[in-house]
Amino acid sequence: MAHEDPDQHDEREHDEHDAEPSLLDVVVFGPIDAAFSFLRDPRGSALRGRARVDQALRQARALGELSVRFGQRELRRRAEGSGVAEAPATPAPARRPTAGPAPDDVIADYDALSASQIVPMLGGLTSAERGRVAAYERKARGRQTILRRIDQLDGTGA
Repeated sequence: MAHEDPDQHDEREHDEHDAEPSLLDVVVFGPIDAAFSFLRDPRGSALRGRARVDQALRQARALGELSVRFGQRELRRRAEGSGVAEAPATPAPARRPTAGPAPDDVIADYDALSASQIVPMLGGLTSAERGRVAAYERKARGRQTILRRIDQLDGTGA
């Protein structure tokens, strides 16, 4: 009868724990472990779960903000290089208090953009969105370059 060395048994057990789990282990035993962990500490499980979701949301938000900043810079760069002619520079009329809010939900930071930056974006808007931009421009800024382009896109221009 062969006698097994106890050190060899410990090494095999250690190797089994270091090996990558099989698909069966992940699919069957992973959820079982999660259930037992939850039953052992439901409050802690909830807190850890919330922390993971909060971290994922923070990362997603940061990535989204980075993408928007990069996209705005790229749009401005392309708009400047597109050669879209802007009407002769005239001082913008002061924004009237009854003009309502800028259409920032249609074009981000609308009031911070020049007409030459806005005009290339108009083609990507729906007719209703262009209508909101036009209404705002007529009441607040009066930039004819933008209004003429909207008329051209909507087929109402002269």
